[in-house]
Amino acid sequence: MESVFHIQIILMYWMLGLLHAGTPAVQQLNYEILKNGKPVGKLVSTQTVGDGTKEFITESDVSIEILFKIQVYTRVRSLFNNGLLFDGNFLRKVNGREKANAHIYWANDKYYIKGLNETEIFKSKIYYTTACLMHVEPEGLGRIFSENFRRFIPIKPVGPHKYVLQLPDGNENYYTYSNGKCIEAEIETSFATVDIHLKN
Repeated sequence: MESVFHIQIILMYWMLGLLHAGTPAVQQLNYEILKNGKPVGKLVSTQTVGDGTKEFITESDVSIEILFKIQVYTRVRSLFNNGLLFDGNFLRKVNGREKANAHIYWANDKYYIKGLNETEIFKSKIYYTTACLMHVEPEGLGRIFSENFRRFIPIKPVGPHKYVLQLPDGNENYYTYSNGKCIEAEIETSFATVDIHLKN
């Protein structure tokens, strides 16, 4: 039942968007991903601002050889309506195989999070997610919502315009900002640590 309701809401917002003459403003940030100073992939983050809505989409593609080649594709999307997360997705593929696929949406005063094998309910309102990290400095925030881990995780400043995101798996990611945009990040994963640098 909630799926039908969710589709109706999405269609309603889409139709309302068609009624507005204004063209959404789109900003794209392009990053290079490095391991030990060598390029291993790219990351593209897009922010689209409409009438009362903001959508953030971040896609990364990384290929690393350790004992064998590991290719990881990740896509994170969050759609906000009047500041509140309304709809989002998280997808991760490793060597072409789907390892994570989650859909979160707001309905009936709560969030439904549908994963590969289960549906969870999350009642706290969400105003900032990991999809926002490249475009919006998390100034003044103590925690943000992770589409990957499906929970709030702590973030704290460690220097001027620099923050550490403390992940539930024990890894720490560092983000550095200039003029509100992320210009570089250090990302820890289970198989490698990579650096992300803004190209333009």
